[in-house]
Amino acid sequence: MTGIRVDRDLSPAIVGGVGYLLLAWGAILLTADGRFVSILWPADALTLALILPIAARRWTPYCAMALAANFLANGLAYGWSVAFLFYGAANLAGIVTSAWFLRGRMTSDKPLENLGSAARFVLLGAIAGPCVSAAVGALTAHFLFGQSAWASFWRWYAAVALGTLIFTPLFMGMVSGEFVRWLREMNAAVRLEAIAILTLVLGSGLFTFLIRGYPILFLMAAPVMLATFRLGRYGTKLSLIIVACIGSICTIFGHGPIAAMIADPGRQVMFLQFYLAILLFTTLPVSAELHARRALARRLAESEASLRLLASESADGLVRIDLDGLCIQLSGATPLLLGADVQAIAGMRLADIIDDRDGEALAASLRQALASPGTVTYCEFRPRGEGEEWLECTLRALVDAEGKTYGAIGAIRNITMRKEREISLARAASTDSLTGALNHAAFMGHLDRALARGAGHRALVMIDIDHFKQVNDGHGHAAGDAVLVELLVRLRALIRDQDIIGRLGGDEIAILLEGAPEDLARSIAERIRKEVSARPILLRNGVDQPISISCGVAQALPGMSRAELTRRADVALYRAKAAGRDRIEVSVH
Repeated sequence: MTGIRVDRDLSPAIVGGVGYLLLAWGAILLTADGRFVSILWPADALTLALILPIAARRWTPYCAMALAANFLANGLAYGWSVAFLFYGAANLAGIVTSAWFLRGRMTSDKPLENLGSAARFVLLGAIAGPCVSAAVGALTAHFLFGQSAWASFWRWYAAVALGTLIFTPLFMGMVSGEFVRWLREMNAAVRLEAIAILTLVLGSGLFTFLIRGYPILFLMAAPVMLATFRLGRYGTKLSLIIVACIGSICTIFGHGPIAAMIADPGRQVMFLQFYLAILLFTTLPVSAELHARRALARRLAESEASLRLLASESADGLVRIDLDGLCIQLSGATPLLLGADVQAIAGMRLADIIDDRDGEALAASLRQALASPGTVTYCEFRPRGEGEEWLECTLRALVDAEGKTYGAIGAIRNITMRKEREISLARAASTDSLTGALNHAAFMGHLDRALARGAGHRALVMIDIDHFKQVNDGHGHAAGDAVLVELLVRLRALIRDQDIIGRLGGDEIAILLEGAPEDLARSIAERIRKEVSARPILLRNGVDQPISISCGVAQALPGMSRAELTRRADVALYRAKAAGRDRIEVSVH
């Protein structure tokens, strides 16, 4: 496995070494100040970009090539000396230190993806590594060449740090292929614009650094910012490289405003490095933030496109509602679900489009969603004029960047089938399977709620079928069931819409008469008794079965419990049966 790794890394390491040699030799020839220190040192950035994406165990060939290239570049420029091995070791120490701190703490090919990654890149890669490199290099310059250690440290640190900050992101993009993708994604118009902007940066740089009489260094800010805004991260890096190269070469050869203002070459170098650092730290955060916002806008556009595609093919709908409850935007199947076209719905209150019975429930759900951002509320409603279609709306508040609620988004879906199943299940759970009347639990629940309301007259009628056991014994249980079914049919026809009927068990039936004072309750019960006994029930075997009922009536008094009311009705029923059946008895208060 080791041999395979060496073979895999050898070719790119050799290419990296050649690149390091050319960059280092060019920096020495064009920007060195005569003291073995260049204004700008881009060579370390190339090796750093090569080793950052790979495991530390694979760094050896890249580091070896960088060390050899560094020695060759210094030897070709200054003549051969063993001391240059220490310079190479200083640069290599800085590269490894930067790589070690940056590994795993940033996206390998996107150091300027956002402000956070840019800050990590500066703090971890352009401070620790260059400091280590500058310390070793300054000691070498002091002990082997008699130069000031302090001055050498700062010149060395500035050169390496600037080279790392300016060149590393570009080289990392080249290594990962992102820079090539950036170029390929440009259309002809964008490429022409990029060429024009970079040409403007080049022309402005030449004009700024070749004219000695006018200190117009501020002029470079405008074209560099233009490249940042129009071309993105790589536009920023390319324009900074252009400015750094032109400024370094012109200043070293005595041209431009810096050479005119400052006579000492060492101070010229320090001023230029300071100028480049200011320009870099002015554009770096802007570039990172612009890239993050463009990436966010692209993700939002992709998300919106996906959402529109899903909405167009979905049976559900989406509606955006403002703080006043007005429909601002609709998509998907919303118009179809609400039974109106987009023009008719837009600008209307959603509560005005649905059934009046459900308007308040929807308004309450919207108020709850707006009052509690982050909370999802649900509401079921029927669209106006759509029969018994049922819809469900899921609402969630929309919040801006400052945390202020500016509306809500609602997802609407058809739940008619689910609602029908729920109603069917509820009906099955609350009704008697034989007669369709409320079962014991459901009837008692209605009675509890009626008594809890308190106000108004109401009465409870308890009914038993007289001699029902004889019907079952003489004709069978099927005949008894037929009698119960027919009796309930007749009772429903005789009671009012607001009255509730239930089968409590066997042949025991109860009727809750709403709004019925004692006299009316007695009258209704008596009419029921007479109508039932007036007509026999025809059984399946052709027999006309005479039938009669006994009734006990009890009036609900204020504060009376369900147990007390049913007890009084039962006592009245027992009195009716004891008195000969086929009669009614009213509970005595």
